[in-house]
Amino acid sequence: MLYWTPVINWFSVFINSFWIVGLAVLLAAFSYHYWLANDQKQPIRSQLDTPTFLKAFWLSFTLIGIGLAGTSQRIWEIAIWTFFTLLSLYNLFTLFKTN
Repeated sequence: MLYWTPVINWFSVFINSFWIVGLAVLLAAFSYHYWLANDQKQPIRSQLDTPTFLKAFWLSFTLIGIGLAGTSQRIWEIAIWTFFTLLSLYNLFTLFKTN
């Protein structure tokens, strides 16, 4: 027998996947809208104000907040990340509600 305890902490893998996926969504959304702005010969600011980018933006910040709240060690860190996650969720729901 090599190990008595589990080698991989699956809860840590699960929680860290939230902020990793959130950053991937943010990078993909920014990259796509940057390409679209260049393709349509528009300033990048006009693409970053579109509802499609804003939905991806707030979704990614929600996922990042969940991941960071889950990996925090202190109560005040958890409270701050939970606040920002709830704020991101509120902005995401208002975007879906208005469209």
